[in-house]
Amino acid sequence: MSEARKVLREALILGAAAVLTAAAVRVPLIKRFARGEFRESFFQAGDYPGIRMIALEEAEDLWRAGQTAVLDARAEEAFKRGHVPGARNVPAAGTGGTIPADLLGAARDRTLVVYCEGGDCLSSLILARRLHDEGFRDIRVFGGGWEEWRKAGLPEATAERDGTGKKDDGQE
Repeated sequence: MSEARKVLREALILGAAAVLTAAAVRVPLIKRFARGEFRESFFQAGDYPGIRMIALEEAEDLWRAGQTAVLDARAEEAFKRGHVPGARNVPAAGTGGTIPADLLGAARDRTLVVYCEGGDCLSSLILARRLHDEGFRDIRVFGGGWEEWRKAGLPEATAERDGTGKKDDGQE
């Protein structure tokens, strides 16, 4: 057998082993996908032109500029433990799909930054879709979410303190 064939055969074996190992490690994720748990997170960009994903740097820049509403899509308990200073808690789950009336009264072209826990959390995408359906047209989903914000060492607020020492209830 030629040297090139041996190398190709070994590469194919290693590739197959890598795919099998990855599949074995990700079995729970694959099962969730098969059950349709991620259906809410997939959408055609053409159907939701006002929604786009952003990275930490852009989320931080928008927050620091103070010209955007930052919405935390996590459950109230998680929000109380810690959130982006000035963020508003609008849980995507368990609210019956309702968006607070005062938020609905905001200008539809206002920039909204939506985040949740990060990782495989889908709450921010679900909330972003609802906001888009309500007519908002500049929705930025911070995919790294709270987890990435904290790891970056950015300011944090709790139900008691807004990150500046002032009282914060998250309900601007």
